[in-house]
This record gives sequence, structure tokens and C-alpha cells, in this order.
Amino acid sequence: MQVWSSLRVGFFLSRRAITRGSHGIVILTVAMMAVIYAELLFVPSLIQGATDHIEVALRDNVTANVTITPAGSDVTIPDPAVLMAKVRSTPHVVAATATMLVGSQISFENRTNSWPVLAVDPASYARTFTSPRSMIEGHFLDPGATNEIVLGVGIAGASRTRLATYGTSLQSVHVGDHVTVTLTGGVNHVFTVRGIYDTNFTEANISAFISSATGSKLVPTLGGKVSSIFVRTDRVGVEQSVISHLRKDVPGVDYKSWQSLAASVKDLTGSFNNIKSILNGVSLAVAAIAVFIVTYIDLANRRRTIGIERAIGISGPAITLSYLLKAIVFAVLGVLLGAGLFFGGAVPVVRHHPFQFTIGPVILSPTTTELRSDAVFLVVVAIAGALVPTWRTVRTRLLEAISGS
Repeated sequence: MQVWSSLRVGFFLSRRAITRGSHGIVILTVAMMAVIYAELLFVPSLIQGATDHIEVALRDNVTANVTITPAGSDVTIPDPAVLMAKVRSTPHVVAATATMLVGSQISFENRTNSWPVLAVDPASYARTFTSPRSMIEGHFLDPGATNEIVLGVGIAGASRTRLATYGTSLQSVHVGDHVTVTLTGGVNHVFTVRGIYDTNFTEANISAFISSATGSKLVPTLGGKVSSIFVRTDRVGVEQSVISHLRKDVPGVDYKSWQSLAASVKDLTGSFNNIKSILNGVSLAVAAIAVFIVTYIDLANRRRTIGIERAIGISGPAITLSYLLKAIVFAVLGVLLGAGLFFGGAVPVVRHHPFQFTIGPVILSPTTTELRSDAVFLVVVAIAGALVPTWRTVRTRLLEAISGS
């Protein structure tokens, strides 16, 4: 009964303090909470946006949804034609392409370095990956292309000035230039550069492509063989179903989903999460201190009033509860206003003017989990900020409180 009475009195006191108190203080406190909540959302949403961008870039340009490679010490996939037929008839598969590593060194004038040179079927590769649609010079390979090569900008350089990114490239290769490729077996062959692509993703920009027909002609021992098969599905999330289906029919190869190959995503988010934790900790500390100051000033101004309330029978827990409820109201209103500012302001602005990182343009991508957790954290620190000064005040001796000393 006493608990219920304290709850009723606490609700009454908090409602009266909010409706009859200084509206300016209420507005400023809620506005500050809103800014803090929007800030709490910003960095995690930026991290998630970067993560989403990298995941899409990985699937579109490097790993597809599923990657099939030789098992054990094998360097080529046995019976690739049979496996490709199985892959293309598997539910959820919309495209597949096979590649064969036919070279590992490219030279131009006095510069040389090691990069993978892959023999591909241009048509199926263009259906599986988007890099053929990311050409900055020239065109991708035609199915019947001979003695032509397509280079990533990380290999060609293409006279880009960002030497930190392209310092190990050939630096000044353009369409029409001739590069020398060291093929498997040690034979050198001169190719004409047909195109240069740039996916805005470093890992995807360091491969070179020739046609499968050219690869089989120049390296006859590799004719008909493949070192990797890449599979694109109709949506994300069905990779394990596709792998399970294929593993039953063709068990002698390794199947990996893009998630298991996304080491670069983990490296990026690991570093960003440390930054996020530091910034969130500072923001929450600011919120707790702000609520503490607002509550402390209010208590100092109402010290005698609180003493009189206690003298007429209002319990300390009821007074404490009233301030905690007021802090909760401030935090909840701040969360609602902050969410409005974030989704109505920050998100659309960044969507139209994305951040330009080395991985490409990044937008804000908030998650439901982050929205909930940040809201809970803000409410908790608001309660903590109000509890400390209120608890100290109601423990003051009654005569001292009434006298205001």
C-alpha cells in the first residue's frame, strides 16, 4: 500500500513539475537529449553503411554469393563442365562463371609486379559480376577476343595521382598500350589493353582478364580446366541452401559463402567499433552530466520546498521517483525528437551527398537494434544522472532542508 502511495505521489509531483516548471529548461533539456541521441545513431549507422557497401562490393566484384574452389592440394576443379551444369540447375542460382589462373606477372616499360591474370568467359562473367560495367576506359572483353587484356585500375594506374593507392601499379597504362604477361609455364606474351575498370573497391581492382579462348590457345595444358567457379544467387541468405544442395551432388570440392570470405569487412568494422565505443561513451557521459546538472540546480532551488513536502508527509522515495520520472520523460522526448532529426535530416542529406571513402560512396544505414539499444542507454544514463543528486537531497536532515541551509 505504501509503495502504491509513493508511486501515485511521485507521478503527481513529476507531472506538476513538468507542466508548471520552466518550459525553457524543459525544451533545452529535451533538445540536448535529442542531439545526443542523433549523435549516438550517427557513427554506428555510418559503420553499417560502410559495411553494407563492402559486402555488396564483395559479392558484385570478388566472391559472388558462393565460391567453389578445388579441395585439398588440387589446383583445378575436376569435371568442371559437369559441376557448372549442376550449379546452373540449382534453385536460387541466377548466374555462374568459371575462371582459370593463367598468369601472375604483368610488365609495362620498366615497371613490373605480380597480379592474378584470369581466363574467363566474358559473357558469363558479365552476368555474374558487375566489374565489366565499371569501365573507366575502353570496353570489357568480347567472347572472341584474342590477344586483348582488361586491367583493374589497381594494376594499370591509368595516370591516377593517388600514389598511396596506386603506388605499386604500372601507373601510366591506358587503353591501346601493350603489356607483357608472364603466363603459367614461364612464357611471356604481349597483350593489347582493351579496357580498364574501377569498382571503387581496392580488392576488386587488382585482377586482369583475358578470354578463355586466348588462355587455352596460349597455355594448352590448361585448356578446359578451371581454378574457381563463382555463383550468383537471386538473393542474399540462400547461400547455405545452395551449398548444401551442391555438396550432395558434387562433394569433391570446397564451397564457401561470401560471408566466410568477408575478412575485409571484419577488419573494417573491428576498427570502427572501437571508435564507436569511445564516442558513444563520451556522448552518454555528457547526457548523464547534463541531467545531473539540471536536476541539481532544480533541487537547490527547491530545497526548502522539498523539506516542507517531507514535513507534511510526502516520503523520500516519492520525491526521488518524481525526479526519476521527469528524467525519463526528458530522455523519451529526446529520443523521439532525435530520431526525427536523424531520419528527417541526417539520413536524406547523406543519401544525396554520401561520404567518399576509399571503398566508395557510403551512406547512413541505421539498424533497428541500434535504435533500441541507444534509446535504452540514453534513458538509463538519464535516470542515473537524476538519481545521484536526488538521493543526496532526500537524505538531508529535515530541519536543514526546511531552513534551506
